[in-house]
Amino acid sequence: MIYMLKINMLVATVVFGLAGLVILVLFAWTEAKGYARALRAMQRIAPAGRRERFAISRVDSRNPDGLRAA
Repeated sequence: MIYMLKINMLVATVVFGLAGLVILVLFAWTEAKGYARALRAMQRIAPAGRRERFAISRVDSRNPDGLRAA
């Protein structure tokens, strides 16, 4: 009787372990797809707006063309 209980516990552990692993893989797959989709959307949005430079160096303020003196 105890032997059968141990066998049943072993089988149940394997079956539910595999089922849990499948569920975990499916969850990770859907999260990775959502992350990739958001990353592509952010990459499409980023080049649309041109960013101004925050700091103006002394060289740039003396040379309006942006050429640096050597």
